[in-house]
Amino acid sequence: MDTKKFLRNTREDLHRIPEAALEEFRTAGYIREFLGRNGIEYTAVGTSTVACFGGGPRWLAFRADIDALPVAEETGRPFASEHPGLMHACGHDGHAANLLLLAGRLKERAAAGHRFKKSVMLIFQAAEEGAGGARAVARHRVFASKKIDGVFALHLAPGMEEGAAGSAAGPVSYQNCDLDIEIAGRGCHGAQAFRGIDVILVGAKLVEAYQSIVSRNLKPEDVAVLSIGSFHAGGARNIIPETAKLTGTIRVTDRTLLKLIRARLEAINKGFETAYGVRIKMGFKPFYPAIVNSPELYAVFLRAARKAGAKVYEGARLSGSEDFSFYLQKGAKGLYFLLGSKNAKQGFVHPLHSPRFDFDPAALETGNRIFWEILREMGAF
Repeated sequence: MDTKKFLRNTREDLHRIPEAALEEFRTAGYIREFLGRNGIEYTAVGTSTVACFGGGPRWLAFRADIDALPVAEETGRPFASEHPGLMHACGHDGHAANLLLLAGRLKERAAAGHRFKKSVMLIFQAAEEGAGGARAVARHRVFASKKIDGVFALHLAPGMEEGAAGSAAGPVSYQNCDLDIEIAGRGCHGAQAFRGIDVILVGAKLVEAYQSIVSRNLKPEDVAVLSIGSFHAGGARNIIPETAKLTGTIRVTDRTLLKLIRARLEAINKGFETAYGVRIKMGFKPFYPAIVNSPELYAVFLRAARKAGAKVYEGARLSGSEDFSFYLQKGAKGLYFLLGSKNAKQGFVHPLHSPRFDFDPAALETGNRIFWEILREMGAF
C-alpha cells in the first residue's frame, strides 16, 4: 500500500463530503465500502462504524471521529467542501483517513498469515462535536462486552509542528458543563426605569459576580474556567425588557469541583433575587467528562512515539473538552495524544475550527506509525 497516496486521496475524498453530527451518512458509507471491499468485519452503531480484527480475548481499541462543523470553508482548495456551510475544520477527515490506513495495514498483515495475539477494534465515531457520539458506542455491546486493555486516539494540533506528538499522564482535557441562566424582571419604558426591574442591569452584575467564583472560592492549584458567552435581552433602545438570557460554559479537570461551583452559583442567584426582586432560573448540565490518561499507557505512548521517530512533547494537553472520555467511564484505560500539523512553509498555521484550517496529510504518517508501534508495545503481534 502506498501510504502517502492513500492518506492524501482518502483525506481529500472525506474532506469533500463533510456532514454534521449524527448525519454522517455519506461518510459512514465511504468507510463501510472500504471495509467491506477489503473483507473487514464491522458493526454499525448509528452512523458510527466499529471494525474488528480477531485475535486473543483481550482487546485494543483505536478511535477516530468523523463529523464536521457548521463552518463555511475558505481554504480555496480544489477538494474543498461540496456541502455549503459545512467543513472538516477540526481535522476529523484526517483522523478517519489515518484509521482507514491502519485498517488496511492490519488486513494486509492478517492476509499474509500473521496472527494477532490481541484483538483490535477500530472505532470510526460519529458526533464528537457536541453530541457525544462516543457515549453510544461505549454503551453498545460491540465495545461494552469486550475486555479492553487500552483505548487510543489522536487529534491534529495546528499549534504543534508537523512530525511532533505530545501528551501527558493524568487529566489531558476539561470536563465541560453548559450553563443557562434566565432572569425575569419587570419591563417598562426606558424613561421610567423606576417602574420596572431592569434585567440588563442585574444580568451585567450577575456576570461580574460569577467571575468571583474561580478567583475567590477555588484553591490556586484548582483548574477551572467559567465563561459567559452570550447575553440576550430586549430589542428596542427605549424599553427595559422583561427577561434576559445568558449562556456560558464551565470547564474543570476535577469533576468534584462542579459541586462547589454549582453551590456558589445558586447562592449568588438567590442573593440577587432577594436584592433586586428578580427571578432566576438556572440550567446546569455537565456533559463531557475530562479525559484522564493512564500513566501506564502514557509510558507506552512515549516509547511508541520515539520509536516512530516523532519529536515528543511531554505534558502536552488539550485546551478543550472531548467525548473520548466516555470510553473510559467503566474502567477501561485510555491514552489520548496530540499530533502536530503546523507547517508554516505551506501556510498550515490556522487554528482548529477556523474556516482556513488545513494540513498536509503527510502529518498523519507520524500518527499512523505511532499507532502501529503502540500495537507492538501492547503485545498485539
